[in-house]
Amino acid sequence: MPAPLGGPSVGYRHVAHVTSADASAVAQVLPVLAAGLERGDPLVLACSDELAQLLRAGLPADAPVAVVSDEVLDGRTPTALAGYTALLDQHAPASGHRLQLVTDSTRHCAGMTAWLQTEALLNHVLADRALDHLCVVDEGSLGDDAALARATHRLLLRDNRVVDNPAWREPAEILRELGDAGADPAEETSPTLVFQDVTDMRALRRGLNQALRGGPLPADDTEDLVLAIDEVTANAGEHGVPPVDVRLWVGPEQVLCTVSDRGPGFEEPLAGYGPAHGTDLSVGGMGLWLARRAVDRMTTGPRSDDGGGCVVRLSIDPRTR
Repeated sequence: MPAPLGGPSVGYRHVAHVTSADASAVAQVLPVLAAGLERGDPLVLACSDELAQLLRAGLPADAPVAVVSDEVLDGRTPTALAGYTALLDQHAPASGHRLQLVTDSTRHCAGMTAWLQTEALLNHVLADRALDHLCVVDEGSLGDDAALARATHRLLLRDNRVVDNPAWREPAEILRELGDAGADPAEETSPTLVFQDVTDMRALRRGLNQALRGGPLPADDTEDLVLAIDEVTANAGEHGVPPVDVRLWVGPEQVLCTVSDRGPGFEEPLAGYGPAHGTDLSVGGMGLWLARRAVDRMTTGPRSDDGGGCVVRLSIDPRTR
């Protein structure tokens, strides 16, 4: 019998089983899940249909196992994190027990970067939750991102034992690496729209809506993007150093916006992946979270010109909408 993954006093445990075949995953994972069920710890399978069927077939028919679509844990990083939180609230175990959750690396519809960000941030966002999270990682399908995917897990499942992962990296370190994209090639081309030294937010929103009207984004995504740009620009105006400049590029494969000011920017890579003050919009602290939810990719970095300062880049691929 494998050793228990955790105990009632242990918080979130992010465990990777690195494999390249479902059969291997089932052989390794089933004994661990069965041991948890014997302890009275319920199980949620939120993985691919194939893996979920194999695991469910290997467990007692009357075991407390819920099978849910892995779609609820997919999407842009803030959306995926909210999905995890809602799932855990819905399936919260009885006092003194822990929830077991199985996911895998097969679904990342919002892109590999979003999935890696989510895997890293789970260690931060769910740190206090009584959760044993087994993630079946198929390194063969992840290509160049396999090493980074492994590094998002503090623990590894090997030979029915959970061991420390020597390749583990802190979430903030991984997010800095993923966000360090530098200038986008589109920035070398003429922008669709330029607002320099923004002081009139209403005029900015009108200009953005006009530039995006009839473009490649659906109406709902256009509205969300304008809101995101508005929030980031307002944040730069409040916390940065003027002038604040906004540039927009609209194309069939990418809609890109840069918001720059002369300040140092914000160095906290974990900022904006959840509402700063919960769900109460009236107390503020929602800008970065709302912006991240609205775009495929949001990065920050230094300005590339001689003026110094910070630039925030917000990008959407219309082909994925």
